[in-house]
Amino acid sequence: MEKVIKKLKSNKGFTMQDVIIGMVILTIFAGTIAGSYLAIYKIQAQTQMTAVASLYGIQILENIDRIAYEDVKNGMEDNYKQAYNISDKMDLKIEVSPYGTEDTLKMIRLTLTYEIAGNTEELVLEKLKVKEI
Repeated sequence: MEKVIKKLKSNKGFTMQDVIIGMVILTIFAGTIAGSYLAIYKIQAQTQMTAVASLYGIQILENIDRIAYEDVKNGMEDNYKQAYNISDKMDLKIEVSPYGTEDTLKMIRLTLTYEIAGNTEELVLEKLKVKEI
């Protein structure tokens, strides 16, 4: 019984200062971890959006490769936005111009513009379309 009374009367334990210091250290550690998670999330979202834009661009250029040379012209953006269900948040621009002096090549410049985390990103893909003979 004396041991129990002695333990209860001892001055061992946490002071208010110890608790406050512990809380400050825990808060700093938690803030650092939360900041790291936020940075990782932003990078992951940017990478995912770039991958989606690349996929759209490749699919559109492959489709343009399958259509006739004469059908490749400026103003095809709306058709491809509907065909591939491209979000209104992503802007698509297709520029077709002659390449060289002969009428056998066209330069296709596909530009996908999107905004992520307050930054405007732009993906530009170029391809030559050859006239089938």
